[in-house]
Amino acid sequence: MEKKNIASLSRNIEHKLQTRYEDKTLCNQYAWWMIETVTQKKKAELLAQKEFNFTKKQIDTLKDWILKQIEEKEPLQYLLGSVPFDGLEILVEPPILIPRPETEELCYKIISYLNNLKYKKLTILDIGTGSGCIALTLAKALPESTIYATDISEKALSLAQKNAKHNGIQNIKFIKSDVYDQLYQSDKNIKFDLIISNPPYITKNEWQDLDESVKNWEDTQALVANHEGLEIIEKIILGAPQFLKKNTQLIEKKIPQLIIEIGYKQGSSVAKLFEKANFVDIVVEKDLENKDRFVKGSMYYVAEEKK
Repeated sequence: MEKKNIASLSRNIEHKLQTRYEDKTLCNQYAWWMIETVTQKKKAELLAQKEFNFTKKQIDTLKDWILKQIEEKEPLQYLLGSVPFDGLEILVEPPILIPRPETEELCYKIISYLNNLKYKKLTILDIGTGSGCIALTLAKALPESTIYATDISEKALSLAQKNAKHNGIQNIKFIKSDVYDQLYQSDKNIKFDLIISNPPYITKNEWQDLDESVKNWEDTQALVANHEGLEIIEKIILGAPQFLKKNTQLIEKKIPQLIIEIGYKQGSSVAKLFEKANFVDIVVEKDLENKDRFVKGSMYYVAEEKK
């Protein structure tokens, strides 16, 4: 056992991580994540007791995590094995995409919309579910609803199913599908109240400038798309009308039926694709960093005109 001052240890780890990351705040956050994980104690508790008796294994683990981040550029999230996400613990495994704060923000938006509904027995489609973070968050917040989570990657679906079990969530159906392809084949009558997606949207040029922790570790297929990052987004938008059903509640509350996370330079291009697919009430929304990040729209006026 080795007794260490917690405040000094966190500063020491933070200093070492600054040789890898430029953001000092991020280094501080990562230092505490590591300490909390190896000690299985919260930051407040550790600071209150000021010192902690570490085993040799715990010290070695901290050293190993620091080294792998600096030398191998391995993301800390993969080393820790999980990330917190809207009250859930999402297990992460390479190369499945690590959930980002922007996607968590997307979930907050959707849930805030749907909390206005009286009847919450909805059918929702999450395209490109990855770790399952969006589907799981919605399923937890809307226990009466059924969430369909699709992905082209069997590894991603396996992890998403593992996350559902890990978090005790059952109202999700997982389907291996390239966007809508398998849905066409499995159930031609299936319709959804909402379709949500955080699809691949990074361009090939942007990929070249990404950090090695992303390029070397995370699945390129889950991040990069052809046609200036719009290939999968376009497929989702143009195919959506066939899979969306009219929901009077959503119409009355002006809740969008298609919501997509996008690259910050894609707002106008994606909005035009929404228009091409006859969506209305199209809005490009900014994230907390004031960058274009989400596009939303509804189909209900089209349905009204066909009466």
